[in-house]
This record gives sequence, C-alpha cells and structure tokens, in this order.
Amino acid sequence: MTATAYLTSGTPGTTGTLFGKGTAGQTGSEDGLGITADPTGDNEIFAGADFIQLGIQCLTGAIQIALGSTGGDTWAVYGSNTLGQLGVTSLASGGSDDGSFVTVTNATNWKYLDIKATTNNVLPQQLSYTQATPEPISFALAGTGLLGIYFMRRRRTDSRKNDPRV
Repeated sequence: MTATAYLTSGTPGTTGTLFGKGTAGQTGSEDGLGITADPTGDNEIFAGADFIQLGIQCLTGAIQIALGSTGGDTWAVYGSNTLGQLGVTSLASGGSDDGSFVTVTNATNWKYLDIKATTNNVLPQQLSYTQATPEPISFALAGTGLLGIYFMRRRRTDSRKNDPRV
C-alpha cells in the first residue's frame, strides 16, 4: 500500500510532503498521517484543499479506516482510479469520531482511496482490511485438479515403460 499527499492549491497532481504526527500506534486526536502544507501549521489534512491518496490495489476484502477528528472536524473518503486526482464517489464519511473504525463501502472496486477533510483538519490514523479467503469448495476443486494431473502423468509414465519402442 502506498500513500501520497496531493496539494490542490497548485497545479492538479502536485505532490506534497507527508507528515507522521504523534506516537505510532496511538489513537489520540493528534496522531496520524498529515501533510506539511496545512495552512494552520498543524501538519494535518486541511479542509477544502489537500488530500491523501492511498494505493489499495493489493488489498482485498472489507476495508475500514479510523481518522483523528474531534471538535467539529469532518472528513470523507472517495474512490478513485486515477493517480493524483481526487475521486468524486464518496465511500465513507464521519466526524468527531477519533480512532473509531468506519467501513469503507465498496473500497476494493477502486485503485485508490482519497482522504479529505470537509471541515477543519483531520489525520488518517489506521487502515484495517480483512483478506478474502477462498471458499472450501475452491480448495476441493483445486485438489481434484491436482490429483487428476498426477494420475494422468503417472499413467503416461507407466505406458512408456511397457512400450517396446522406447
């Protein structure tokens, strides 16, 4: 998974500098991933301007996200298939829910998740996903196929041993 900061105040697609704020593994209101271009100087994602884009192509299953947002801060997560371009399809939103996981609906239909503050400023804190596991019938089918290949190869080897031309 990758994370890139994008600044919409300049040319579209202009990257910014990510800023790890707070103590790793904590979920306080000042812990998470921000952007150094925040005009308030808090190094967070500032409302209406910049966003952080997470590359999630390698993830499968249910995806949840927790953001640092308190005291009237609100945020939204958008789906995008274009690197550096803020998506327009809203997948999740929240506010004043510091450290609470929210399910990102249909996240794996997209290549990127774009995190944006809608009021004040926020910090992405954690991303959680559940790896999709194959159904038991898939294992049974794969096992049957492998057994079939084994017996076909064995039969072919046995028939060559009995062939006088070999």
